[in-house]
Amino acid sequence: MRNDEKIDINLATEGTSENLSEEELAQQNYETALRYINIAEHMNKFEDQDKYYHRAIQYLKKAKPYKKVQPLLRELRNKKFGTRAAGKIELYKEACHIRDNAKTPSDYYSAQTIFSRIYHYEEKHPLVEKWTDPEVYAEAIKCSDSKEQMELCAKLADEKAAQLKRHSFFVSCAFIACLLAALFFTRTVSFKQCLASINSSSGNYEKAWQNYQNIYNRTNSKEAFEKYIEYRYKSAEKALKTGDEDTAYRNYKAIAKGDYKDSQDKFVTLEKEHIKNTAIGKKISFAYMDWRVLDKQDGKVLLLKDNSLGSTPFDETGKNVTWESSSVRKWLNGDFLNDNFFKAEQNAILDTTVKNTANPVYNTPAGKDTTDKLFLLSCDEVAQYKKGIHKTKSCWWLRTPGAAANSMSFVYKDKTVMEYGYEVTNTKITVKPAIWVTVK
Repeated sequence: MRNDEKIDINLATEGTSENLSEEELAQQNYETALRYINIAEHMNKFEDQDKYYHRAIQYLKKAKPYKKVQPLLRELRNKKFGTRAAGKIELYKEACHIRDNAKTPSDYYSAQTIFSRIYHYEEKHPLVEKWTDPEVYAEAIKCSDSKEQMELCAKLADEKAAQLKRHSFFVSCAFIACLLAALFFTRTVSFKQCLASINSSSGNYEKAWQNYQNIYNRTNSKEAFEKYIEYRYKSAEKALKTGDEDTAYRNYKAIAKGDYKDSQDKFVTLEKEHIKNTAIGKKISFAYMDWRVLDKQDGKVLLLKDNSLGSTPFDETGKNVTWESSSVRKWLNGDFLNDNFFKAEQNAILDTTVKNTANPVYNTPAGKDTTDKLFLLSCDEVAQYKKGIHKTKSCWWLRTPGAAANSMSFVYKDKTVMEYGYEVTNTKITVKPAIWVTVK
């Protein structure tokens, strides 16, 4: 049963006093009084004890003419007012303890509730000094300011609420200030260096190189750049060991041009694996350029440059020329090869025996066969690999001669082969080289 739940056990019995003699009625009242005494002594709240002692006294008074109840009546009065005084003192001490140790407005409101309970109870049930032990009565009288204490607690609760509100405001301001300071610090180079050091120590090389890259971008520090390269390589190594080839490929690709350790060889190995797994007609990256897969044969793959290298004459002299003697062949297998493919990539490009056949329509001689790493397709090869070749925004040269000895065939934008050709000095035709790459 809850402490604040009201209890009322009524032992009065209607109709049972009829036909009873005065002595029997007195006996009945006496027994009822005893039962109320028993109930009172089992109550926890002093207010309930007070109530049932009071009822016991009322029934004892009715039994008085026939029983010698005076000593018991005096004892009950002492118990009643003693209980009332002791209960008041105990509650008062509890309320004072809560008030003195209050940390929140809720604590003060709890103390206020107890003081209010004392005040409203003693208004209806005052102490009677002659029935109360002098020492207990004197102590109870000290607790007679319950109304003032009730009002004080309400005031203290309001003050505490205002204090907490101010404290909360200052804490919020301090938190925001700390947050802003932290955000500012996270943008500093010192923070990035600290973070990079933590990540590198914990083996999180992917995060470490990202932090060093950020530091380098902001400071242009040579040391930061070297750290960036070191940990990007370590991230690639770790990814390769765990089977994450995409991350390994991306990181090797970023540092391979700098020829850091064996990054070029490992990057090319992954490049060749990607080429090997790419279907004919699909686009693939090789040497930082996009290519189209045209053919696959016995561990090697034929690639055609996806986007043209730009408009250039087939030969700058304008004289009778073949693929063998052309300036475009010399450029592709010279400066272009050396400038755009590092050693490991050049080693992956096969030396191809380039068959040079006469123009299929005009029978113009094509000259001798050559051995090249980079070459242009012929009319026959365009027809052979037409499905893998896509439409372009410009025309591009072939190595098959045109109708005249100083002209060359080309491919129109819609993939149509123009055997008649253009003069080799034309500067509007673009170049799309082809290569055979070993994927063994």
